[in-house]
Amino acid sequence: MKFIQYVLATLAITIASLSHSAPFPDKPIRLIVPFTAGGNVDNSARTISQGLSEQLGQSVIVDNKPGANTLIGAEFVARANPDGYTLLLGTPESLAINPHVYKKINYDPLKDLTAVGLVGNFPFALVVNLKLPAKNIKEFVALAKSMPGKMNYSSWGIGSTSQITFEKFNQVAGIELVHIPFQGAAPAITAIAADEVQAMMVPLSVALPQAAGGKVKILGITTSQRFASAPDISTFQEQGYPVVMSGWHLIVAPNKTSPSVLQTLNRNLNKALETQATKEALIKIGIEPSPGSIAQANKLIQTEYERWGKTAKDAGIAIEKAE
Repeated sequence: MKFIQYVLATLAITIASLSHSAPFPDKPIRLIVPFTAGGNVDNSARTISQGLSEQLGQSVIVDNKPGANTLIGAEFVARANPDGYTLLLGTPESLAINPHVYKKINYDPLKDLTAVGLVGNFPFALVVNLKLPAKNIKEFVALAKSMPGKMNYSSWGIGSTSQITFEKFNQVAGIELVHIPFQGAAPAITAIAADEVQAMMVPLSVALPQAAGGKVKILGITTSQRFASAPDISTFQEQGYPVVMSGWHLIVAPNKTSPSVLQTLNRNLNKALETQATKEALIKIGIEPSPGSIAQANKLIQTEYERWGKTAKDAGIAIEKAE
């Protein structure tokens, strides 16, 4: 009788051990998106989640947690169990800007989060009201200098990449446009079309359909080279203004996630990014796929943390608390 009990106990321990050592992933993964559904970041997340699901053989579910310039979603992931099943689609706001503009936040992107891999980069476009008598950036700068403090620009919020990119332009061009923040990119660009605001820095993927619909003009983009899907739009550098501020989407996990899990995620993310279907889908929404290593992604976070942070500080951007 004791022998039978011993065998049963040993078998139970063996089964439990096997269940705990099941290969990752053995259940659905949540990809937290710190923005509302339907926007540039959400579209990117849904594209990459589909590709990643196909590579992993497991569902990757997009979960939108918007608010407070991405703080809500980023803090949620920073405090999550570091098992690889809760990830964040990070942006410059969540990984490089927030610590420099908020006086107090509840996570440190350099200590509480670690990279899985870069999804891709995208340019910002300078869009202006159709009635504005400027056909290029030089003419826009001349106009702004002729009426200092009287022109304004919109963004999707204080401390956003939209605001900070425009502030970088202000600094480089020696102009002074007044910032008008909105709750989201859609109302911010609508205000330009309605002639309530003169200009905005917005992802190219958002600018193109607005320009095609005859609602705004695009004067230039902020990447170092022209974008593949819009080769006729010149860069700021080509027009004599050294403003190079790419946006990016980068997947991160809670710190202390095991290296083997991170490697599994990175390897399959890169495989997804290299498939024709995912490549085409990302380029269509204005994102240049950028597969690479975990080390490269972590280095980008560090570099961008310093670069975006300096621009935010130089512009004097500060927020008392999250709202």
